[in-house]
Amino acid sequence: MAEAFPTLLSPVKLGPLTLRNRIAMAPLTRQMAHADGTPTHEMAAYYGRRARGGLGLVITEGTYEQDTFQSRAYLSQPGIANATHVEGWKQVCDAVHARGAQIIIQLMHGGRVSDPRCLNGQPGVSASATQSPGWTLYTDTDYEKQIRNIAGPWPKVTFPPARALTVAELHAVADGFAEGARRAVEAGADGVEVHGANGYLLWQFITPKTNLRTDEFGGSPENNLRFPRLVGEKVRAAIGPDKLIVLRLSQDGVDDFVGAWPGGVDYARAVGAALKGSAYDALHWASFNWKDNRDPNSDRPMAAVLREASGLPMICNGGIADGPAAEEALTCGAADVVAVGRPIFAHPDWPYIVRSGQPYDWLPFDRKYVIQPPLDFGLHYPMGLEDPEWPLP
Repeated sequence: MAEAFPTLLSPVKLGPLTLRNRIAMAPLTRQMAHADGTPTHEMAAYYGRRARGGLGLVITEGTYEQDTFQSRAYLSQPGIANATHVEGWKQVCDAVHARGAQIIIQLMHGGRVSDPRCLNGQPGVSASATQSPGWTLYTDTDYEKQIRNIAGPWPKVTFPPARALTVAELHAVADGFAEGARRAVEAGADGVEVHGANGYLLWQFITPKTNLRTDEFGGSPENNLRFPRLVGEKVRAAIGPDKLIVLRLSQDGVDDFVGAWPGGVDYARAVGAALKGSAYDALHWASFNWKDNRDPNSDRPMAAVLREASGLPMICNGGIADGPAAEEALTCGAADVVAVGRPIFAHPDWPYIVRSGQPYDWLPFDRKYVIQPPLDFGLHYPMGLEDPEWPLP
């Protein structure tokens, strides 16, 4: 019998990897690690369960790569900064591989949107000396408070002013990404994704309104991409040619959900051109809706523009909730792989459900899935996350 969605369910070569299908699990902030950043058994169960659901590729949540330069962004964020973290990630990678999928660990530096409770009294770092107008995730609604079982006042935690990294520090931060990538591979990962999206450090370089530099790392699209390219080069030197390296991109951030690049599609084309010939094997476009490019002068999807201008394969994320939407992104020239996030929170078997080609009554996404996802008792699954109060310093 013919597959319901033949492109989506066909194998694909992405850099050095061959995926069993074109379905990736999008990186999703979980905050399930131990307080010291070590991955938990719960994380192994969570990722392993979704690999068992039929994914081709798992892209993990944002993981801090070093203990210096204020890299860590969240409380209970996983790290890949030391040998203890490596041992924790080994169980996660083993769980995913045992269920037939491949896994890349997303390396992330918070930059100016790092939770001040993670900064040890130091300012955050960024492309330029700026301050985010936003606040840390999940401190803004009574609903969040209720589903986290937090009683009493829950203050909004804002971001402090950040200082600009020096050129020497940029190289040190890039070295940190490379060391994090090396440890990720040691843990069994099939590669890494470098987080250049959603408001975090590399996004702060790529985005003109947060990159006010006048040196070689700012002032033009090519210069704005110089630091992400440097990170990619150092990561490639650290892990060699046989592991996948992806760069994630977006217009918006955690402190700017409606953000748009100046010049829209034209800026995206310049970004893609600046990444042509880089060390990255693929790009990953992140958005709420991959069709909405936020450019009043063009309706061309940003993912398609970046894919064409860079010559790199594209993972496309945003508004892809079922088989027809996924197949459309793949066949219209916007994507080589689709990344599905929130639907896989609620439906770990999303790939198998879609494969059936039958109508399905999808559950609406709810934030409670972030707090306690559907359990898989095939792996040890303690609910042992500590310190739900997350006090201010």
